[in-house]
Amino acid sequence: MEISRLIAIKEFKSRLLNNERDMFIYLPPSYQDEADRKYPVLYMHDGQHVFHQDQKGESWDVHLTADRLVAEGKMREIIIVAIAHIEDARIAEYMHASPDGQDVFGMSNQGELYEQFLLQEVKPYIDREYRTLPDKANTALMGSSAGGLVSYNIGFRHPDVFGMIGALCPFFVSTDSATMEERWLSKVYEQREDLKIWMDVGDAEGYTVMEKHVRQVANTLIDAGFKPGADLMFHIAVGSGHSQRDWAARVHAPLLYFFGEIGTPVRAELHGPSIVGLEGQQCAMNAVVHYDSGFMMTDLNGRYEPTDSAIIDVRADGMMLPRQTGGTSIVYCGFGLTARLDVEIVPYVSEKVVMEMYVEVPDNTPATDTLYAGIALPKLRDRLYGGTFEVPRGIAFIFRISRGLGKHETDAHGNEIPYRSFKADDDLRLEYQVENWVDIANMSLQEGLR
Repeated sequence: MEISRLIAIKEFKSRLLNNERDMFIYLPPSYQDEADRKYPVLYMHDGQHVFHQDQKGESWDVHLTADRLVAEGKMREIIIVAIAHIEDARIAEYMHASPDGQDVFGMSNQGELYEQFLLQEVKPYIDREYRTLPDKANTALMGSSAGGLVSYNIGFRHPDVFGMIGALCPFFVSTDSATMEERWLSKVYEQREDLKIWMDVGDAEGYTVMEKHVRQVANTLIDAGFKPGADLMFHIAVGSGHSQRDWAARVHAPLLYFFGEIGTPVRAELHGPSIVGLEGQQCAMNAVVHYDSGFMMTDLNGRYEPTDSAIIDVRADGMMLPRQTGGTSIVYCGFGLTARLDVEIVPYVSEKVVMEMYVEVPDNTPATDTLYAGIALPKLRDRLYGGTFEVPRGIAFIFRISRGLGKHETDAHGNEIPYRSFKADDDLRLEYQVENWVDIANMSLQEGLR
């Protein structure tokens, strides 16, 4: 029986970046036995958690998803190249020159150098050592968060090399959680290129990635000539946060879009707020279309039919245009499918709500000035963190309380606990208690010293 293989290339040296990193290569099931066959290639950033859990925990498990889709006959066999990041250099390498000309987060932007590292060092090595189909039609680039942003930038700067770009939760804007001040970290490209683009965002991202920014970029792509549902697939993932497990849950969709068959639409769901203001917060529908292959996307070109058009209208991209107070229903129509949502129009809905959050920690908590619970929480006094914050109305959070990456809460016995979640539909007060902590990096180090 043919099986796929994973190969680790340790300490791959970059002359351009003057550093070295690991790379992990997925070879598909037929690679070893079909010596004359060549394969498309998917390049992925943050490679240490593409196939395995790293010291910070969680993995995309892309090899398992690819194996399943291939076995089901839904996807071509491909080679996957997972390029690890270097911890202290990750943000610098994934950031191209910013629109304001300033470096990001106090470090020198090296996105252009990292781009040349891929073009001049990584891709030539892979094409030389493995049986690849090296043309743009068979070459994809994908990443999440800052890795999604660098994929977007490289794709538009080199559409002659990469024909398919996956940007999951791209980190377009840095938002200060205290002041809500926004800073765009990337140029937004306004010209159409010969690319197939998958772009998504979770509706529970918190301040890490804001849905409105990713929607804005998607709208710019449409204005440039990209066709939703054809060369642009956009998705707002319901109940999804900003973690490896969230991206693992939907990585099958860009894989199907790039290398397989997305299938036939079979079901639609309509998500959105149930209360909309004539004034205040602007709101949009999220019409999610599901396919028989497991593929899904948000329809940015749907048809919406209010039962009372005097009360509200809805644009094709889902933006809601309230006209007068009252209650009505909205029916989405697209791909021969329908979905329904009841809404009430009121005079005013504020854009923000007030959230109080407090976290009590155990005596064994290492000294730290800040905790993270979907939002940064400053230390108030011994064993207590939190404060009062203004957050966008309707934003959802899915999180474990942590002291930083890989340093999250557990139960009293050190066992994993479910992710916490809440949605800020109105003013609220939240109180949490941490029982114990795990530090995955230190655990890995201790294991290595045994």
